[in-house]
Amino acid sequence: MKKMQSRSIKNITFYITLILTTFQYTYAQTSSFQLKTADSLFLAKRYTQSFEHYKEILDQKQYTPAMVLKMAFIQEGLDNVGQAMYYLNLYYSLTNDKAVLDKMTELADKHNLEGYETSDTDHFLDFYYDNYLYITAGIAAIVIFFLSLTFYTKLKLHKRPIFAGAFVMLLLIGFFLHVNFGDRATTAIITNTRTYIMNGPSPGAPLVTITGDGHRVKILGKTDVWTKIQWGGQTAYVRDNSLLPIRL
Repeated sequence: MKKMQSRSIKNITFYITLILTTFQYTYAQTSSFQLKTADSLFLAKRYTQSFEHYKEILDQKQYTPAMVLKMAFIQEGLDNVGQAMYYLNLYYSLTNDKAVLDKMTELADKHNLEGYETSDTDHFLDFYYDNYLYITAGIAAIVIFFLSLTFYTKLKLHKRPIFAGAFVMLLLIGFFLHVNFGDRATTAIITNTRTYIMNGPSPGAPLVTITGDGHRVKILGKTDVWTKIQWGGQTAYVRDNSLLPIRL
């Protein structure tokens, strides 16, 4: 009993701490009547009622990070690990708050969830995605500089700008790849407690496995009502209604 109380206090402390830190994020919608109503219900510990209001607000694309974090808190309290993981991931996509990564890792370890392992490559990609706009601006500035150098060499110095021209071509190729393929890969959370993962986009395809909710998968494509995912180092397929893509 003491262990359960300690874990409950630890969870409440984690969410309260993060919710307080997210008050720095302001949106015009925070003054809405429905959000105030939902917050009042949440403070009164009428969590299921407050969640319904929060869900409607989120569906209308009117939200705050603190609201999304409260939704994760409510779902974890209801033992809906898939939903809790979805809102924690959503919160992270809004804020890039590293503190929530430890919470997700804790839940993933507790429930043996796939898709939350991190490597040096993952850390590099996180840095790349977090600084995507700055990298874009930096590459664009370098391209403009070398384009100017190329024209100056050709028009003013009357020389063939071989080196500068070749470098500009490489930069343009890199910039094209960065803009078109460098955005963060779409991931999703499996939210059905009994999800069939198939080897092909058909109910008659060979079964890969049957799994529970909470796993995070990378989305690779779509075929009719089936979503192509990466699972266990291979491609597989899941019905659309078993997934919640992490996007806003």
